Amino acid sequence: MNSRLIADIKGRLPISSRSLRGFRAQDDARYAQLLQVIDDQQKALGKAQESIDRLEKQCRGLNETLEYVHDSNSVMYWQLFRGDHETTEQAQLRFFRGLPKAEGIHALFQDAEARLFELFDQFCRDHEISYWGTGGTVLGAFRQRDFIPWDDDIDVYITREQLSRLEKAVREDGRFRVTVVWDWYVPCKQIRFRSTDEANPCFVDLFPLDWVSGDPEDAWRVCTQERVQYVQEIRRQYASSSWSRDIYISGADPLIPALESDLHAHLEDLAARVSILPTADGATGLVRGIENIDEVRPSGPYLTGDWTGSTTLPFRGIAVPVPSNYREYLSKAYGDYMALPRDMHSHEHVADDYIASPEAVQAMRRMLSDDGERTPDYEERK
Repeated sequence: MNSRLIADIKGRLPISSRSLRGFRAQDDARYAQLLQVIDDQQKALGKAQESIDRLEKQCRGLNETLEYVHDSNSVMYWQLFRGDHETTEQAQLRFFRGLPKAEGIHALFQDAEARLFELFDQFCRDHEISYWGTGGTVLGAFRQRDFIPWDDDIDVYITREQLSRLEKAVREDGRFRVTVVWDWYVPCKQIRFRSTDEANPCFVDLFPLDWVSGDPEDAWRVCTQERVQYVQEIRRQYASSSWSRDIYISGADPLIPALESDLHAHLEDLAARVSILPTADGATGLVRGIENIDEVRPSGPYLTGDWTGSTTLPFRGIAVPVPSNYREYLSKAYGDYMALPRDMHSHEHVADDYIASPEAVQAMRRMLSDDGERTPDYEERK
């Protein structure tokens, strides 16, 4: 009998008890080694966590020290900057209002934006449509009475019912348009008031608000949760779609109906948990629409009494409606709103190549020339 046949027969026979004990011993040894590896890794993770905790504690200490030094220096600076018979806030306002203005193409864009805002404000007044300034527009109106020099857009809050009235009035008027762009980056639904001139890059951002009854703070919390769920859902649903590749979609894009349907479904779900009202009648507060871009810092809840008065702030001669507690709003939205922001050298809302094209420049000049004044020579202001 050859060796191959013997090996084949032995391979088909049951394993011996001695071999079985050997396998078990090997398994036990490997299992013990695995447990030791796990134990070592857990100890290493524990030590790493201890190091992280120490670093976090040190960072907190450093941050507290830096904040103390910053605050101390700020106090000393403002005291030195403050003139005779001038309060610290008056000195701060003098400082901000004396900052250099935007130059070159950015000056042209800001002037054209301001002109569009003026037209928007007058259009709303003519049609008895209410709105409020928000974000950097309120901050700029309070501090500079103008644009923040390194900012370049106009932000407006408008209730959903007033937005519908605006869209209808715009369609009937013919001079303006309300556009919608779905942004994958955030994601959000960008709603903008614009000129009918396709080459004109200027816009007023419109952020929808909803009236609510009941506890405004609870409504704000629920709406914030719904926003998170809404974003997570559309991220999953459209992860492999053309939207995730194109980033911005609008107009006749085939995905728009589905996106609008998804938004409507979430608004209906929200209405089942929060008492959303069509108008201010019986409302106790306002909440941000879940399709809006997220805030860096939550500025709500918004109480009806703070948003239904007649408070305005000047912005390049425009009396911009703002909440009566605009200081509290600014504190929530920006923290120390009299401090210089960290993005003053990096903020860019509209790309230079978009607003600096010959077509865009001519369109902005046309809009500025419509007011009867000579268009400034922006090349001299570079």
